[in-house]
Amino acid sequence: MRISVFYLSAALLTSSGTSQAADLARPAAPLASAVWTWTGFYVGTHLGAGFGTVKVDNPYGQSIYGDTIRVPKALAGLQAGYNWQVPGSPWVLGIELDASALDADGTDTCLAYSGQFVSANCRVREHALGSVTGRIGRVFGPQGRSLAYLKGGAAVLAGDLTMTTNAADYLNQPATKLDATRWGWTVGAGLEYRLSSGWTVKAEYDYAAFGRRGIDSPNGGFLQIPNDPSSLINTVGAATQARQDMHLVKLGLNYYFGRGAGIAELTPLLPVKAPATSPWAAWHFDVGARYWYSRGRYQNDLTLNTVNAQQDHLVSRLTYESEGHSGEVFWRIDSPRKLFLKGFAGGGGLVAGKMNDEDWFPTDPNFAAAYSNTYHGKVTGTIAYATLDAGIDLLGDATGKLGVFAGYNFYRDRKDAFGCAQIALVGLPSPCSVPDPTSQIAITQHEDWHSLRLGANGSLAIAPGAKLTVDAAYLPYAHISALDVHHNRTDVPDKNSPAWGTGRGVQLEAILSYDVTPTFNVGVGGRYWAMWATDVETAGFGSPVATQLLPIRVERYGTFVQASYKFDVR
Repeated sequence: MRISVFYLSAALLTSSGTSQAADLARPAAPLASAVWTWTGFYVGTHLGAGFGTVKVDNPYGQSIYGDTIRVPKALAGLQAGYNWQVPGSPWVLGIELDASALDADGTDTCLAYSGQFVSANCRVREHALGSVTGRIGRVFGPQGRSLAYLKGGAAVLAGDLTMTTNAADYLNQPATKLDATRWGWTVGAGLEYRLSSGWTVKAEYDYAAFGRRGIDSPNGGFLQIPNDPSSLINTVGAATQARQDMHLVKLGLNYYFGRGAGIAELTPLLPVKAPATSPWAAWHFDVGARYWYSRGRYQNDLTLNTVNAQQDHLVSRLTYESEGHSGEVFWRIDSPRKLFLKGFAGGGGLVAGKMNDEDWFPTDPNFAAAYSNTYHGKVTGTIAYATLDAGIDLLGDATGKLGVFAGYNFYRDRKDAFGCAQIALVGLPSPCSVPDPTSQIAITQHEDWHSLRLGANGSLAIAPGAKLTVDAAYLPYAHISALDVHHNRTDVPDKNSPAWGTGRGVQLEAILSYDVTPTFNVGVGGRYWAMWATDVETAGFGSPVATQLLPIRVERYGTFVQASYKFDVR
């Protein structure tokens, strides 16, 4: 009887006109406002980037330079966990396990306490990272769709640290290596946002530290009398320690088990909007402008020859640090089927910086030192860059979503280093023992990077009108072409040294934005780029044949402010 009355009532309401039809839809509102519980098991995946350091203690005394190896890294992996939301409370407790594959490679000088000592090249490579953490969070926002949380627990890292004596004289000298699984601790914080009845997107920052581990420095050499190769004596390694830490940013997707259809999916895969009144209806166009303040580091490691096994023995290294200002335009186009096209292009100037030129030639009679380090106190130049990505939003709507993309990045850097002063053999005959003024150009460096991008783009609503957007891309292929010009060299007729090769990298961007109006948006963000190419060759000065390996590593990072306007065609 009740079923018949229900169908009769529904038929009467349907036939009573437009206003009554609208009233019929209203009973769904209580369902839409139902509070979603965070209790349950989940599994997920993540993509991200990070930066870390390994600091080596010098057992021989205070170093002139180096001892801190910078290690940029790309990461991707899986996570699983369980949350329990306290009944009738916004508080959530949980436990999570995660595991990530790492692509990380960094080098720096170690043990350089004197210009008469043949110092070492320290190289760090990381392969895998895992953690077991507890989580505590608080739910907020409409229908409890957002979760802010803190986490902490144990971390484990698989990687290695290799210390290799530099210079051709020590090619047969074995390196020392710390190759072990390292346990440590980690803490972090994140935001998670419900995209649908079962799916959430998260953005997370983690810090991990792995304490100190012992390692022996390699055997080396000491030049007792500058400019006298016969005075070079062998030295025995000493026990020392290395400590390691890292900063990571992740963009992740979780699936919660046991979720029914009580809360409708926000959007299906490849959702299509209502039939458009014009061909351009339901498209979204965003265009804006951005100012980026950045700092950068560029490093050339000149190895001895094309034998990969000898790649860690160096004869020279150039390390630039620079400060830049640039402007750019950016855009994004979203189609009705959630396909999108996005990109940006910009350029600017390098206004300050420094450069260190290191060399190791302990038995060269024309070279006064076992180790030379010339300091160039002024660096200026220009940068230019552009990115174009195409992708699809898999889940979500205007307030929160997650998509994947493939794209291309171009990065150009032009640098001039001025001045010259010797910091390893002060007061002794050596390169730049008589300083050159910063008005005199010393070395010019040009490089162009072309990279393939594969990544994910996610946005999370954190307050009315406020949104956090994270863009994480892995660069599985990066090609570099570079040119090094030593303006003051007199020992070779051609002062140009070209290089070319391939490698990998990572690019990460996070933006906190606010809708001032439905169409006008302002924001602040941060960006980190790193590319490293270890399969690189150089023709040398004046030589047409590739003879040496030249591993190259570059980083560019900083903060930006932006404003954009949205054209929403309906």
